[in-house]
Amino acid sequence: MAIQIYAHRGYSAIAPENTMIAFQKAVDAGAHGLELDVHLTKDHEMVVIHDETLQRTTNGRGRVRNLSLEEVRRVDAGSWFGDDFQGERVPLLSEVVALAARDGLSLNIELKNNKIAYEGLERQVIAMLEDYDMINQTVISCFDHYSLRRVKEVCPKVDTAILYMANLFEPWEYARHVGVTSIHPYRPTVTREMLTKSHALNLPVRPFTINQEKEMRRLIDMGVDALITDNVKEALNELKNRG
Repeated sequence: MAIQIYAHRGYSAIAPENTMIAFQKAVDAGAHGLELDVHLTKDHEMVVIHDETLQRTTNGRGRVRNLSLEEVRRVDAGSWFGDDFQGERVPLLSEVVALAARDGLSLNIELKNNKIAYEGLERQVIAMLEDYDMINQTVISCFDHYSLRRVKEVCPKVDTAILYMANLFEPWEYARHVGVTSIHPYRPTVTREMLTKSHALNLPVRPFTINQEKEMRRLIDMGVDALITDNVKEALNELKNRG
């Protein structure tokens, strides 16, 4: 399969991360997939935002889990990035899934369960993907690998990926032990050995977050299965130049 380019939180180099305009710009640029983060509000609605709190990427304050959907949707998620993006809202997961389904893109949904145990998040995400017939176009990733086991219990056929930052000993074997079907490593940990041995077990490797062109070239030449990047056009250009 050809190397895929996933837009990390949308085309976040040129638009506010995890907003609909960032995802639309990724689609327009030709990204193959969208990477995004999911939290639950106080009233158990799935919203797309990276942090546990609103402060960094909106003009609001507070923890997502302590706020209602109405309160989260009221804040401005765009003006921190630039005046042109004033009025952007924190998206619902359903909005991003609908966009990907409409335009034929893959999804990489990161469950933000590693710091907050959102009860039932795995089941809610799977139900949403089933509603849009997107199970086969989605990989679900998480730093909490117990959460990935729960995903597989709900939906054995969905692609799941361990996320990790530090070097793991034989991550291909660890992935098999956890029961996942893909590996999403932090970029410096990718080696030719881990790619060879992961691919021998049919485990795709999609490193994050690849923003420097030199590193894009290195990883493309090594044979990764995807690049997760803020810089969509640069990654697509590198892919074209080395194809």
